[in-house]
Amino acid sequence: MKREINRYVLEFASNKKYQASILIVIIITMGSLNAIVDSLLHPDIALFDYEHIIVGGVTALVSTGIYLLSILYIRRLNEAKLTINALEKLLPICSYCRKIRKSDADPEEMASWQTIESYITEKTSSHFSHGICPECMVENFPEIFDHKAKKQSQ
Repeated sequence: MKREINRYVLEFASNKKYQASILIVIIITMGSLNAIVDSLLHPDIALFDYEHIIVGGVTALVSTGIYLLSILYIRRLNEAKLTINALEKLLPICSYCRKIRKSDADPEEMASWQTIESYITEKTSSHFSHGICPECMVENFPEIFDHKAKKQSQ
């Protein structure tokens, strides 16, 4: 049930027609809320006096700002959700060189495969720096590792 509501809110927030209509309703309602309450509680006060216009305008501006910020927040959540969904899919990866096949590409063509680094950089805003882990250092550069070990033991 909660997921259905969240999905509905995200779809609603992405529809610009609904956003505009709700924004207009918020501006009108919040702008005249003070005047309406005062007219009900104090009928002797004029409906559109100077104070009601100022307070109503400020209330409408604040409400509009809060509404727009919530729309922006929901949009960012929706974008993050789409990014997560894209990254959670199964990736066709070469079991030897660890390259990833581009989506909708011919697996027989060389250009359809890309490195993990380029794939992640393309799909996210992440960048990579490279180093060598201790296991690979020992395996690939034993003379350097042995030299460091001897130097540290002295």
